[in-house]
Amino acid sequence: MSTTVEYTRFRWFVLLTMCIATMATAVALISPAPLMGPIAKAMGISLGEATGATMGAFTFCVALSCIVGGALVDRVGVPRVFIGSLLLVIVGELLTPVVGHTLGALTFLRAIEGAGTGPVMAAVTTIAAQWFPAHERPIVTGVQGMSMGLGIAIGFVVAPALFQSSGDWAITMAWLSVFCFIGLALTLIVAFGPKAPVVHDTLAVCDPEIVAGSDFKVALQQPVTWVGVLCVFLLSWVSQAFNDLTPAFIAVEPPVGIGLGPMTAGKMMMFYQIAFMAGAVMGGVISEKIFGGRAKPVVIMGFLLSAVFCLSIKLPFVFSNEGTLQFCLIIAGFFMSFVNPQVMAFISKNYPEHITGKVGGMTMGIGIFGGTAGVIAGSVALHATDLYQMSINIVGVIAVIGLIVALWLNPPKAFCSISSNENLKA
Repeated sequence: MSTTVEYTRFRWFVLLTMCIATMATAVALISPAPLMGPIAKAMGISLGEATGATMGAFTFCVALSCIVGGALVDRVGVPRVFIGSLLLVIVGELLTPVVGHTLGALTFLRAIEGAGTGPVMAAVTTIAAQWFPAHERPIVTGVQGMSMGLGIAIGFVVAPALFQSSGDWAITMAWLSVFCFIGLALTLIVAFGPKAPVVHDTLAVCDPEIVAGSDFKVALQQPVTWVGVLCVFLLSWVSQAFNDLTPAFIAVEPPVGIGLGPMTAGKMMMFYQIAFMAGAVMGGVISEKIFGGRAKPVVIMGFLLSAVFCLSIKLPFVFSNEGTLQFCLIIAGFFMSFVNPQVMAFISKNYPEHITGKVGGMTMGIGIFGGTAGVIAGSVALHATDLYQMSINIVGVIAVIGLIVALWLNPPKAFCSISSNENLKA
């Protein structure tokens, strides 16, 4: 069977919409972080309570809503899910200066925003599978990773600037809803614009030994499905722990850290974040141009070089020279960003289109909990040793485990092609 699918140029507007929506939710995610002191002071709570209310509740609900949102995307479509998700974030942000001045209310509002963020993150596999030919999908998933990094960078800059202007952290949160309104406007254009190409699934269950059932149940029976989940879980562990540990390791005085101070730490981590954004896109290019669209070698490369360069920062010959340390941070960030977008691209290519939302949402949702595990493990090691070396060692070990797990990232044998040709007409 041979099919010709017409992928219109409107797909690039859909990609832009996904980028803006992802960026807007990332701004919402990170914006309280640089304002944690003013938030705690204004509410009369501890920094720990402020962090739990603003960041903990948000992240937990992102993970849960990724799983639910993936299923919703498959059922009702991307535009409806984006509209509902962005409205949730907007409501949470706009209500913050109205009712968000108690710990319980703030926690609830941040949970609402987190619930709106997860489905936007989960939708990338469906967007890639519905709107883009197979050879462009790794770049699409990489662009979302870049958009998340860009949103975080914007949040770090814009939130303090707005706070300085307004003098009120809650009003600052409300102003940040502008980004979501822009994403909502673009999503409405997508909702009423050209529809996604009519693509009949080019993959179907083909193993006669598999008991009849839904494609999603068959996907859950494939070991590689859980290999993908574990890869995202382990990378989330590595990246979240490294992001949390490294700035303080650079800033604080010896022997605990290396004593370069907060300003230098901030500058170095800014370049690390820029490299992370670039790597998210370049991973897709490398996958297509060098490895023929295969995700496994790129994921292995990401874990391997993350392990090497994350561990390198604790070596005296590295941290004793600022240029060498900055180089290692840039390389670590660049390759660390390879993994998650490539796993999501793998899903968009190797599972039937009508279940990519469920599989991608589940993978991303469960994987996010790896970040929580990484922060806990790093904190426990730091508390036990009063040094960062053991915490950094754990990051390296987890990256090596990820490399080993990625060796089994092979296309699921249960699904085989029912179409011999997919052509692009743009």
